[in-house]
Amino acid sequence: MNKFFSRSLAVLCAILPLVAVAQEIVKIGIVGPFTGAFAVAGQSFKQGVEAYVALNGDKAGGRKVELVYRDSAGADPTLAKRLAEELVVKDKVAILGGFYLSPEVSAAAPVANASKTPLFIVNAATPSLMKLSPLFLRMGQAINQPAELAATYARQQGKSKGYVAVADYGPGHLVEQAFSAKFEAEGGKMVGNVRIPLNTADFAPFAERIANANPDVLQIFLPPGAASVGFSKALAARGLTTKVMIIGQGEAEDSDLPLFDDSIIGFKSIIYIDANATNPENVAFSDWLKKNVGPTARPNSFHIGAFDGMHLAYKMLNDQAGKPFNGEAAVKALAGYSFKSPRGPVTIDPASRELVQNFYLREVVKGDDGQKRNRVVKTWERVQPVALK
Repeated sequence: MNKFFSRSLAVLCAILPLVAVAQEIVKIGIVGPFTGAFAVAGQSFKQGVEAYVALNGDKAGGRKVELVYRDSAGADPTLAKRLAEELVVKDKVAILGGFYLSPEVSAAAPVANASKTPLFIVNAATPSLMKLSPLFLRMGQAINQPAELAATYARQQGKSKGYVAVADYGPGHLVEQAFSAKFEAEGGKMVGNVRIPLNTADFAPFAERIANANPDVLQIFLPPGAASVGFSKALAARGLTTKVMIIGQGEAEDSDLPLFDDSIIGFKSIIYIDANATNPENVAFSDWLKKNVGPTARPNSFHIGAFDGMHLAYKMLNDQAGKPFNGEAAVKALAGYSFKSPRGPVTIDPASRELVQNFYLREVVKGDDGQKRNRVVKTWERVQPVALK
């Protein structure tokens, strides 16, 4: 952290309590990839944030909430840190949120810690992130959780020969580790694994390697969009989509299913949202998306993470109404807090600041209307966060 930022931050921290009492506006800073290769995620962040404000009003704790967006334009940790610094020092935000990939969150940790600014992590899922700052709140999942659930489910279904295919970067490696360890602990045998470079365009060689290993269950983890669509087509061309149980995470969200052909039917995934849930919170959110984004818009994990992050931001501000905002106290007060989310019931685990939440096993089906969607076939209720060993 440079000397200019350190001096500026020291001054800011000294005057911030006085400013917070006097001001009528409280600012929340959102960092996300609003342009570039990951723009779909960033736009979903923004839609989730704006849906919450539209449905719950623009005031919290007696102050008007002002949103300040900053474009990370991709996944650059250095830029993400600079944007976080600017939001805290220049824009004087009280709360930070967003951040797409784990390296960006890691880079922002010193900023949150020095300024004592709460930061809600919308998407990044590396388990060790939470150790970097007591101001972090994760709105998604730790990446090991659905991988371990997938391994247990596969063994319960009688699958004995496992294979893992993941994107070749940190979270992918963690999925590989978590699934393999759990599958073998449950009595299965791993028959292979492959790490797929993020810039891959031709997935046929990887599908061939998987077919040659002859697994009966395949755990995958790839970025949503072109990579997931290309890999799915390669697996189908090799006959694997009808022969092998394939389980992923967020590769085929309902919002992305129009990108896939019918070979995706039968694909299974485990994640913490059900886009078609009928609880009142999800119905209201889904209706807002249809009216404001488009008639085919469906909730995704980026939407829900941002939406629930705003819920916690409002909770912190309401709890400190009429007082100088204290970020450390605000986060500590959330320990054990429960609320109703579009994803279902949620509790903040006091020890880890991770979410105790439902996980859903979903299968892609095609309805009578010809539209593909994810149908929930199993629910794990109130899954407790477990640190990756």
